[in-house]
Amino acid sequence: MDTKIISQWTLSNKEAQQKGLDASFENMVANSGTTMQEEIAAFINGQANKNKPLLKALNSCYSIVESEFYANRWVSFEGDIFFDKDAKGFWMLCEDTIKKFNKNDRFSSGELYADVIEIINSVVEDAFNVWDVPSLSTLNCLTNLSNTPFKITSGYFYLDRYYLYKIDSRTQGYDCHWSQDDRGGYCLPYLPQRNVAENGGKGVFINAIYNGFVPFKLKDNELYKALIVALNYNNKAAVEKLRDKTQILEQLIHKNITNTLLLDDFIRADIAPYQKKILEDTELGHWSLWTERLESDGGQVIDLPIPMVARDPKSSINDGVVAIDFGTKSTVVVYQKDNVNIHPMRIGTGDLSKDIQAHHYENPTIMEFRDLDAFISAYSEKANKPYTRWQDLTISHTAKNAMEGTDSSKFNTFLDEIKQWAGDKNRKLKVVGQQGKVIDLPPFLELTEGDFNPIEIYAYFLGLYINNLNNGIFMDYILSFPVTYEMPVRDKIIDSFERGIKKSLPSELGADVIEQLTVTKGTSEPAAYALTAFKAHNFDPVDDERIFYGVFDFGGGTTDFDFGIFREAQGAKERRFDYVIEHFGAGGDKFLGGENLLELLAFEVFKKNKVALLEAGIQFEKHPEKDAFPGSEQLLSYSQEAKNNTKKLCIALRPFWEEHEDFSIDSSDSLSITLTDSSGIQHSAFNLVVDEEELRQLLSNRIERGVENFFDALRLAFSHSEAQLNDIENVNIFLAGNSSQSSFVTSLFEKHIVLQDEEIGTDEQSHFELFAPLGADKMNIEKPTCKTGVAFGLIESREGGNIKVIDRNVNGEDIRFKYYLGENRKGRFKPIVDRENKFNEWIEFIDAGYQKFELYYSEQPTSSTGNVLASDDSIKKKSIKLDLTDDDAMVFIRITSPTQIEYVIADELDIKKNIYLNEPQSLEL
Repeated sequence: MDTKIISQWTLSNKEAQQKGLDASFENMVANSGTTMQEEIAAFINGQANKNKPLLKALNSCYSIVESEFYANRWVSFEGDIFFDKDAKGFWMLCEDTIKKFNKNDRFSSGELYADVIEIINSVVEDAFNVWDVPSLSTLNCLTNLSNTPFKITSGYFYLDRYYLYKIDSRTQGYDCHWSQDDRGGYCLPYLPQRNVAENGGKGVFINAIYNGFVPFKLKDNELYKALIVALNYNNKAAVEKLRDKTQILEQLIHKNITNTLLLDDFIRADIAPYQKKILEDTELGHWSLWTERLESDGGQVIDLPIPMVARDPKSSINDGVVAIDFGTKSTVVVYQKDNVNIHPMRIGTGDLSKDIQAHHYENPTIMEFRDLDAFISAYSEKANKPYTRWQDLTISHTAKNAMEGTDSSKFNTFLDEIKQWAGDKNRKLKVVGQQGKVIDLPPFLELTEGDFNPIEIYAYFLGLYINNLNNGIFMDYILSFPVTYEMPVRDKIIDSFERGIKKSLPSELGADVIEQLTVTKGTSEPAAYALTAFKAHNFDPVDDERIFYGVFDFGGGTTDFDFGIFREAQGAKERRFDYVIEHFGAGGDKFLGGENLLELLAFEVFKKNKVALLEAGIQFEKHPEKDAFPGSEQLLSYSQEAKNNTKKLCIALRPFWEEHEDFSIDSSDSLSITLTDSSGIQHSAFNLVVDEEELRQLLSNRIERGVENFFDALRLAFSHSEAQLNDIENVNIFLAGNSSQSSFVTSLFEKHIVLQDEEIGTDEQSHFELFAPLGADKMNIEKPTCKTGVAFGLIESREGGNIKVIDRNVNGEDIRFKYYLGENRKGRFKPIVDRENKFNEWIEFIDAGYQKFELYYSEQPTSSTGNVLASDDSIKKKSIKLDLTDDDAMVFIRITSPTQIEYVIADELDIKKNIYLNEPQSLEL
């Protein structure tokens, strides 16, 4: 049975307290004497104790009308009743009621005060209050009126200009217009306020509750009616006017439960509230209502005044798979259910009723830490779907927009380098909350159980967006990785994602079912994109045809390369597949990414304006590919202000990089932005001189370097494979990643394809065919694009699918070596060890006749040519000191991991026998 109708809901005490549904709320009605007065005093004094039901209710209702209760003079209530701060009491200005109790149209002067009061209150149906006649000084408050919420004529409330006031035991008519006594007049019922109302707007609010008056904004608010019942509990006649208290409280409980269930994921992740029908339709139902368990701390059964529909969450499990492209700058999610169609999933946009936009499918990989203590406490209190709040920690578009608008003092409370931290084995991380909490994290691989794990938290939020009452539940996930990520890093990311997504699932599924959720490693990001591109362009190899390819995946943070073959499946071992993709080469450009290019542009603009910046004391960040320059000692910093200044300039330059048609530097060749100096003082409209042509050339040069790296990596990949480039008729080059949409990319590839053809010796037909980034069809935003294509390819290459992936980039249990090692010869980098060398094989490097030698290394494929200057920013070096020297021996090097080597001193013949002159020394690059 998938759904059932229930009339009771069992909650643990903790759960009831967190949801604000604890049965002790009924004690609000039974409160009396000292306890009630203490909570009222706490309310007036601004306290907000969530464990005090009356205090909680007072604060909740008052928050709706607070602005009106602080108005200049008047506060309006139902029944034409108005609180007058000048008169310090309530006026009843309902014309029909006034005429009812004024006998013979109006009272005569000299009437007994007691008789007038009796007449008034016999007509006014008010079980709470005894209405009065105002004194003359109070009545005068109704003259010379203006800006009232009721109709006035000639400066006073209009029925007639003659009104009563009380004098001794009689009443007296009064001409308000001429300010003199008269023979009679109407009575405007007046109710002086209680003493408690002296306490500002909150006092007026308390007084209104005691008098049973309902503000317009609270006229349908059951909680406010329950407050009237509570504060007037001993006044049975008054309470009956508002219906039976039990009925009110039942409605209140039902409304609270309904809101709690419908706002469940809105509170957690800013997902639009669910429709009320989900609790009423037997084909729908809510997961949270399904459980019949009692928690270890005891439980309480809440009676539901109106039965609701519960759904077994197991019935919502989809027979499908989800692919996640966890990106440096943005993350994409796609899914496949019970057919072959793949669909992107909107992530990071809570309101699914809005028109679909392309950016809904790209979730910024960024987090904002508002109240870390509150989030961590809530996250750790419950094994599954804890009661975390979006207001404590946000991600995605919300966090990104907040960061772009923040000042420098809060800049460290954002984390937008989650993936970079994970991929760097030596990088530490500082997490800073806006409430002052600071968490120092070790490198990602050194995290232990119980440590705050940003990747797990990010995955938890992704899980909330994926697994909910709108989408159902998915149990099978595939995750992408850059080609350069080592296996231990991939494994730990997988583990973090698995724990985070499991945390997002409803506990009503049961621990045994939740444990069945799996996250597996997919193929590399560029290889996954290649599969999507082959399908999009209708490639269909048959028989022995081999289609060669290269992918240039130009993303926000880095650029990855992948090279391989796409062919038809062959033989008995491949009979379950349609196609096979073998990727035998990989590489990348670590600092070529859209965001990195923006930071490079910002660095050069700042550098160009160094004189003005030095005078103003304004600093900025050093770009990782750039070196120090004269004056940089006072300009380059890693402070919050420096980071914020760099980010602000990147935002200003983004339209230039993204080639917006309406962007141009003003006529003075300058850009005006707000920057912050090292003392935290903002300099608005700070002019920075900008040369657009210089920026274009800078972009062109840096992207061209990436294109050169691509072709060098391609040459190396084919030289180490069975296929030689000269013998191949055609290599298909697929442009991927959002940054590949830049016009620089296409023109530079076309240029270098011509150069490559000339080098190969092609006469007529080119060896290369360039394919534009996917996503040209802007009208169909659910089709794969240059960004979402990776996630589509992950599903196409999933285990159990019809495409087999063979990865020859893995060396044993890990990826290949990341670097090219060499020496500085005549000012150029000369490679000796490259990515293709096998692990644990000794390679002769340099003589051991001197105690010191220098080891140069680079990740860039162009360094393999031997033509790169040793002074190039991509070339790094380490100085190594030997513990002995020997003129007849050599220094040998061997690769032990993707980022680690060992070096040793040995004779040429002895090294083959593993005989050394010293112990091998390890070195992390």
